[in-house]
Amino acid sequence: MNQAKGFPSMIEWLKIYLNPSYSRTKAKNSPEQVDVIGVTNLVAAAPKDLKRFVFVSSCGVLRKDKPPYSILNSFGVLDAKQKAEEIIINSGLPYTIIRPGRLIDGPFTSYDLNTLLKATTAGKLGLVLGTGDTLSGQTSRIDVASACVESIANSVTVGKVFELINRGARPSVIDWPGLFSTLEYLSI
Repeated sequence: MNQAKGFPSMIEWLKIYLNPSYSRTKAKNSPEQVDVIGVTNLVAAAPKDLKRFVFVSSCGVLRKDKPPYSILNSFGVLDAKQKAEEIIINSGLPYTIIRPGRLIDGPFTSYDLNTLLKATTAGKLGLVLGTGDTLSGQTSRIDVASACVESIANSVTVGKVFELINRGARPSVIDWPGLFSTLEYLSI
């Protein structure tokens, strides 16, 4: 009898998994609602003298037709991120858009492979910035948060879109101004 109780939820799960448009009709926090509608509302509410609009997007928004990004975009995540980026860029507000790789380190709040494996950098990997959606890899949530905060105080990041991944040896102190200065050369 207990197995029969779980059967409708299994059918519902299969519908959601196999038909992304069905899942969007059922979701209360779909990528479209979170990124597109949410960013539209934030841009509309932002004061005209806002110092910076910092948005965390995702590596792969320009490569969503290629694996592994095509899998991530099955539910429209990258489509929504790209639309949100366009809204911000066209808003007239000063902005910085950060595209991290696959997020690792805690908090582990979702039901994905990262949570299962408790993937972490253990604070031992350096940072690499790139432009043009060319980087792939993992990014510590801690480093994404730091990049958001540090970018506000650095004028080089105004009007920039860049990728951020963890790779290589980590220096004892992250030189954010030095990292951000590479954006001037990467954009050329």
